[in-house]
Amino acid sequence: MYEQHWGLKEPPFSLTPDPRFLYLSRAHEDALMMLHYAVTRNKGAAMLAGDIGLGKTTISRKLLETLDPVQFRVVLIVNPILTPTQVIQEILDQMGVPTNSKNRQVLVQRLHLALLEYYDKGKRLVVLIDEAHLIRSMATFEELRLLLNCQMNDQFLMSLVFLGQSELRPKIAKVPALEQRLAVRHVLKPLDVHDTGELMLHRLRVAGFTGEKSPFTPDAVHKIHQISGGVPRVISQLADNALLMAMARKEQMVDAFLMHEVAEEYTGVAA
Repeated sequence: MYEQHWGLKEPPFSLTPDPRFLYLSRAHEDALMMLHYAVTRNKGAAMLAGDIGLGKTTISRKLLETLDPVQFRVVLIVNPILTPTQVIQEILDQMGVPTNSKNRQVLVQRLHLALLEYYDKGKRLVVLIDEAHLIRSMATFEELRLLLNCQMNDQFLMSLVFLGQSELRPKIAKVPALEQRLAVRHVLKPLDVHDTGELMLHRLRVAGFTGEKSPFTPDAVHKIHQISGGVPRVISQLADNALLMAMARKEQMVDAFLMHEVAEEYTGVAA
């Protein structure tokens, strides 16, 4: 709606997890590196936790971009509210392995055979579980832990990557055998004020912005950081609203005064 006014080719602050728009702050770059290390070095299991809106899902999509599709087959579970048996069925289904059985033992045997076939072809399975904090049953976590027993003497036949909000950590802690298998554990933190500004400018550049400097003044960036608490999702929402309001007023910059008004509308209280 406001792209032409700001010289953009596409919306810069969409909330979809498009890896092109991922701003790699030091914390995000560390998280991506550690997950990549866990998968490519065959470490078994890894966990990325953090509060809502910090960019965990986008990091996971960036991770998938970096994995060689010839070497890795990825199963992405975005609705993890499943029973232990349903988890295995979902993995087999995404692998393209036909099975009509609901018997756990039969399903596990079929999965093990499929993993051995992958092994013979030099391929490995990566199971990425988004919103893993929503898993209700400890039995499901235990089932996932047991799947890691599908291994050769020298390597795992699959990798597990858990993504979830902060409550994921105490949930996994209740399954010590799984927690001990987590070779990589990383917790995302909010952005500081510098990275807040850099995130916005990065997203604008990806969307086609060619100006020499950001349309957000330093005071506006400070205001956005103050209101958002450094949470990327909220930063994007505020920046999006600000660009729209500035366009409506035919402004060429977003300053702190305008951000003050945006903040009042966004939060419903005086900023």
